[in-house]
Amino acid sequence: MKSSAAITLIALISLFFLPSCGDLLDVTKTFTFDHEFHVTSSDQTFQENVLIDMAVEESLIADYGSKIKKIEIEEVRYWLTSQLGTENQQYNEVMLYVANDDGSDSKNIFSLQNVVLSDLVNNPTVLQMNAQGVQKLSEKIKTPPHKFSFNLSGNVNETPVDFIMVVELKIKMTANPL
Repeated sequence: MKSSAAITLIALISLFFLPSCGDLLDVTKTFTFDHEFHVTSSDQTFQENVLIDMAVEESLIADYGSKIKKIEIEEVRYWLTSQLGTENQQYNEVMLYVANDDGSDSKNIFSLQNVVLSDLVNNPTVLQMNAQGVQKLSEKIKTPPHKFSFNLSGNVNETPVDFIMVVELKIKMTANPL
């Protein structure tokens, strides 16, 4: 009789501690994800749209799926891996947006003005991030089906436009595998 009362007491006490134990089982991993934009245009303006499926692109997202509790974008860097143009060619303005996978509800992640393209070749640069865009991107990565749309648009001072831009995200993911 005493042992059943003790088991019942232990079971009741464990119910109070289970919610806080969930945090002890969390897994936190930091990883980078990068995407290349191939931009070519004979006009001074350009626009590149791409659909990203993080569950396909990143094994951590596929592995943890709906068990992801939190995604934090810690840093966004960018650089060019190639640029075919003069040394004076520059972005007058360039913007990166994140949107739903159907292209709706876009939010700006970053904007740049008056940047010389040749200075960016193989020169990773940390970007100032727009909080609304970063929050939207974090939610799209965290929430199944883990898909979003990137839109890179801008204009330059000289044509033709021909460069490859890499955008790299340093991401911290917290998930509970149970």
